[in-house]
Amino acid sequence: MEQPRATVSHYKFKLMPEFFVNYHEIARQSPDSKVTTQPSLGLIDQPYSAPSNTQPDDEPKKPWERFAAYINQLNAESPDSVTYKIIYLTRHGLGIHNVFEAKVGREAWNNYWSHLDGDGTVSWVDAKLTEAGIQQAEALSQFWTDAVTTEKVSLPESLYTSPLARCLETTRLVFSQPMEQSGEPFQPVVKELLRERLTDHTCDKRSTRTWIEGHYPSYLIESGFSEEDLLWSPDRWESVEEHVARKQKVLEELFAQDSSSVISLTVHSYAISAILRACGYEEFRVREGSTIALLVRGDRIGLS
Repeated sequence: MEQPRATVSHYKFKLMPEFFVNYHEIARQSPDSKVTTQPSLGLIDQPYSAPSNTQPDDEPKKPWERFAAYINQLNAESPDSVTYKIIYLTRHGLGIHNVFEAKVGREAWNNYWSHLDGDGTVSWVDAKLTEAGIQQAEALSQFWTDAVTTEKVSLPESLYTSPLARCLETTRLVFSQPMEQSGEPFQPVVKELLRERLTDHTCDKRSTRTWIEGHYPSYLIESGFSEEDLLWSPDRWESVEEHVARKQKVLEELFAQDSSSVISLTVHSYAISAILRACGYEEFRVREGSTIALLVRGDRIGLS
């Protein structure tokens, strides 16, 4: 695996928790200590300051419509060095590796099974979704379709996904229908740095670029994406600090290069934790096949 280079952060990210429900409290109250998709994606209905040049609406707006307008206002009135983005984090549906780990136990999985390609019956190299995982993603897609239609939840303006198969397929199952029904293009971007924390587990080794292009021809693959997996190694774990730095880098790329104010990232459990830490926020766990919504402020603090 390439060693991370010592780099200077060009953005400072801050999660703005006051707009959404308390995810930590939800996790504490959950039987498995994991957050699930919340009604209205957890948005708290509250008043926002309106621009002075606007007239009252004849019809009251839905909470998400008012929130989206407020974010647009924030971005318009903020200095050029400050950007706000609504970020949807979707954890992939239940994978083959998740089921097998639960079957044999974490210790046996970590010490033995995770280093193999499979058990002779199923393979978990670049682990695929189980049937239950597919059903989770399809149910989440219906949630999105209903939320966009009835509650005017903002659709992602940009879709990004980890290159691991379980995320590629979750992205297709969850977002293709609501995007297409709304007349928006479905063209997710595959980003290498969005993948899970790198371990010596074979489930974290990705497939080739050719395999991804063949199975997901509508997806856009970022420039510089290699044919073979150059990051995974069978004898090295990425430290938590290295993983957070990797997620910091991908957030910097998104804030610097994508003008969209609403973006979606389909990722993994520990990837979500690393993103939260990069935003200076205490991590919590998210259940498979769930979406959470965040508001993140990015302050540009340096130039390359």
